[in-house]
Amino acid sequence: MRDNIPSAGRGNKILPAILIAANLLMLVIGVLTIPPNLPSAAVKESPAPRTEQTALVTPASEKETPPAATESGSIPAPEVTGVSLSTEERPDLEDFLWYTEDVVYDGVPSDANIIDNIGPLTGSWKALIIYDPNNEYDSGAMEFLNVALTGAAESLSLTLDWYQIFWANEGERFDETDMEDGVFLGKWENGGLWASGAGTIHLTQFYELNGKQYAVGTMDTPDGTPALVALVRP
Repeated sequence: MRDNIPSAGRGNKILPAILIAANLLMLVIGVLTIPPNLPSAAVKESPAPRTEQTALVTPASEKETPPAATESGSIPAPEVTGVSLSTEERPDLEDFLWYTEDVVYDGVPSDANIIDNIGPLTGSWKALIIYDPNNEYDSGAMEFLNVALTGAAESLSLTLDWYQIFWANEGERFDETDMEDGVFLGKWENGGLWASGAGTIHLTQFYELNGKQYAVGTMDTPDGTPALVALVRP
């Protein structure tokens, strides 16, 4: 299944400027340990317009008994097939190392369990959008947000709750929590989904592995800047 995800130049070292800038900034300000509700005085407002600020584009009570330990004494990982792992926890870069250090280059792991229906996928996800991943437009950025998937196969909705963005050329992060949520409407088709609002999001593969659920895809932005999208939960 590895050849189904857009790899944005597989084998080449993409994202270097963005990842280096984000990691250095996190090292300095401790982003990975900042509580979800950031003090407004500690961050700046984003200087650039985001995708949601442009014109819309609309195409057509009992506790469960813990599982028994294995012979080695460890508890087996839970089966997550058909189970929603919805989370509203705010994301950070550490949540997406599986993507930036592996999947973006090599594709979906061969031992992943592909999810081919929308049933277990509704609810909230941590999300990452990587703009200009090949650094061709001088617009490299990593945007962290939460995405809520609701509805059914024929009529679904993605609500994008913006959190923060790192601009590679600025070397700074900007708080986006006061920005209006983006709403994207679409459908489930061919084992993935598309949803359009300010641009169009294509999530081409959903899968589960080691007790977590993942999604990968791309985003068509209103200004034409290429973008990669990754989701994870819990």
